[in-house]
Amino acid sequence: MDLLHSGRFDGFCLVSSDSDFTRLAARIREQGIDVFGFGEQKTPESFRQACRRFIYTENLLAGAGKDEQDAASAAKSLQPVSAAVPLIKKVLAQEETEEGWVNLGTVGKQLLNLAPDFDPRTFGFRKLSDLIRKTNKFEVQQAEGRPVSIRLKQGTKAQ
Repeated sequence: MDLLHSGRFDGFCLVSSDSDFTRLAARIREQGIDVFGFGEQKTPESFRQACRRFIYTENLLAGAGKDEQDAASAAKSLQPVSAAVPLIKKVLAQEETEEGWVNLGTVGKQLLNLAPDFDPRTFGFRKLSDLIRKTNKFEVQQAEGRPVSIRLKQGTKAQ
């Protein structure tokens, strides 16, 4: 807490999978300072939500020159692609436009606001656009020189 009140820091990193750090993260954020959490998939929801951004250590280790056995265990910890669909649909519903198209950058930012632990690597993809394409629930468009935009496929339920 002395470091927090020194005014010298713009953010803090908490590396833990323990819910005991939830109150500390919340207290730091109450002071307007960003908290970045790092921990395992087993980290309690309360701690993940208390952080501005939460990164799973399994995502950091994936593809870092591991042997086949480690790669197989990392693949087991991946979430199914279908688990991302409800969150993406929720963001699109919040960002409703006349034709339904929403900038992919906006979608990414809103996903992090809704779920600080959202990361396409959790689903086995390096990029959000690749994850979205794989779901087969969204249309993707990119006119030349324009950013990528997405919308719910026609005939797909919004929620």
